[in-house]
Amino acid sequence: MLLANLFTVAHLDPTALRRALASALTVPAEAVDVADADGDQEVRRWDAPVLCTYRLLSPPGDLALELDISVSGATASALTEADLASRLALWTTTSILHPALDLTLDSAYWIRTPDGRAVRCRLETIDSDEDTTYRVDMAEQAVPDLPRATVDPLPEALDHEPLPTPVSDAFLAGYPRGTTSSAEGRVHYALRVWERLVRRLESGWQPSGTYREDLFMRDLEARDCLAQLVQEIDGVHADALRSAIADIDRIFRNHTGPGLSREPDRRWWHRRVEQAPWRHT
Repeated sequence: MLLANLFTVAHLDPTALRRALASALTVPAEAVDVADADGDQEVRRWDAPVLCTYRLLSPPGDLALELDISVSGATASALTEADLASRLALWTTTSILHPALDLTLDSAYWIRTPDGRAVRCRLETIDSDEDTTYRVDMAEQAVPDLPRATVDPLPEALDHEPLPTPVSDAFLAGYPRGTTSSAEGRVHYALRVWERLVRRLESGWQPSGTYREDLFMRDLEARDCLAQLVQEIDGVHADALRSAIADIDRIFRNHTGPGLSREPDRRWWHRRVEQAPWRHT
């Protein structure tokens, strides 16, 4: 059985929704039961292979309908939630949203557009006295029927991208852990953040091929933090941390150019990044 929780950008009446589901799933319209969540549930055909319960969403949100869909039997086949969203976008000519299951973030969604694109977005709730509606706050590409969304890479998605950190892994394996605010906790955080940045530089901004300037500045601040922390931690680990930082710094220098400043302090701030992706977005 396939269970899907989707949102539509445009309003669809029950007849249009039934027709679109039938076409998307290649089943007769009679195999699809569509009903309002606030309507009479006693008259529903609960044995239908396709059950769709919709809820009307009110302004000022960006979305019109929330759909809870179940597809049973052979009709479900190997179909995924993303597949169904893509097919519905095609048949309804409106963008359809589904959860981004690759991220453990409630706000992470994918938009499936009628022209066949998959666009990652951030979905936020708008709480009011009457009901909960939704706003698409940010999308990674422009979507015509969501003109109010900011177009930018999602920082939370970039921070969840898998990147190797072998230098950090080797040092931190033998380094104690602590609370987030402790010196130990800050070393764990700052060293991985700094190495993740240089691995992006080393790979040409992979895996996504993009990055944000505000995150780049945050990563340089993590290097500032390391410069201070290496003075604070005990001597047993200080030399090993200096060596790990030096290894990561070397990669950073190899993939950046000299800047205009010759100041020795915080020299990582004065390096030049060629083809920075945020200059092209």
